[in-house]
Amino acid sequence: MQQVTDDVVRRQAGTDTIYSLALSPDGQRLASGSWDHDVALWDVATGRELARFGGGVGRIYSVAFSPDGERLAYAGNDASVHVRDGAGAALLWHGKGHSGLVYSLQFSPDGRLLASGSEDGSICIWDAAGGELLHRIEGHSVYVQAVAFRPDGQVLASGSRDCTLALWDPASGQEQGRIEVVTNGINSIAFSADGGQVLLSNVDGSVGLWDLGSKSLVREMTGHRYPSWSAGFHPDGRTVASGSADKSIIFWDPDTGAERKRLEGHEKDVYSIVFSPDGGMLFSASADGSIRVWPLDVSAEQWTTLAAAWRAADAEDRARRSTEQAAAPPEDKPKGLLGRMFGRR
Repeated sequence: MQQVTDDVVRRQAGTDTIYSLALSPDGQRLASGSWDHDVALWDVATGRELARFGGGVGRIYSVAFSPDGERLAYAGNDASVHVRDGAGAALLWHGKGHSGLVYSLQFSPDGRLLASGSEDGSICIWDAAGGELLHRIEGHSVYVQAVAFRPDGQVLASGSRDCTLALWDPASGQEQGRIEVVTNGINSIAFSADGGQVLLSNVDGSVGLWDLGSKSLVREMTGHRYPSWSAGFHPDGRTVASGSADKSIIFWDPDTGAERKRLEGHEKDVYSIVFSPDGGMLFSASADGSIRVWPLDVSAEQWTTLAAAWRAADAEDRARRSTEQAAAPPEDKPKGLLGRMFGRR
């Protein structure tokens, strides 16, 4: 894997933090969850917004596509889980099993279950089709930042700020094991393709590769100065990447723990990263309100076309927002020092 060009696309996706990204399995749609209180769907080929929804939920902390791409789950401040069709057109169901905001969502590999983790320390397992709450697990003493299914669907992992990684039987909700991870807390979980290892991004900035059989730390990757918020495996399994509060993205060699490359450009925390299914691109989301697309293994022609389309879509949105702002009633335009201090954002 080698970055083919230093040319990077930046797309302004909101005015506040973009906390979560998810790609549809075919790589054609990108979902983003924002502290602007909405979910946006983007056409990966053109960068154009396809849909926007989620009003009333509050800040969005997690978005997730089902394995067939036919459903999109999202959750946030309202302590509920919401599931729409994959195009975002219709709400299929919503359920409340938590008492605090929901940080993390993931569908099981077969698409039958949906897991959620909350600041109340609980994990919920839902019937993904109809929204029935199957299990509510009081799994951690403090909030659950991450949940992830093993690729065979037989194990659900949860990571918490209580510095433990817990393993659960999703069919029964019973605990199967627990690993102490002394890193000030876990922010994200990603399984290796064979399910034998997990990649953890941690509050202390480290990225850890753990063997589940021996429950031992295989590799610790250190290079971020502040918390690492998100980490994942490249589809080829030979590289991992992490995004951090230090505004950088680092590619690592999981066999040696060595830093291979560092990407910089975001102006604030990088909260979410996701590889395209073919590994050709990396998408990142930040507290600076932007989504960035990084070319890794795409043809020059393909990248030129995609980059031009994304930049054109971004320019059109900026022009539209400027026009709307200029046309807003005078009372919506804060003036002077007091207006800037106390007017609308």
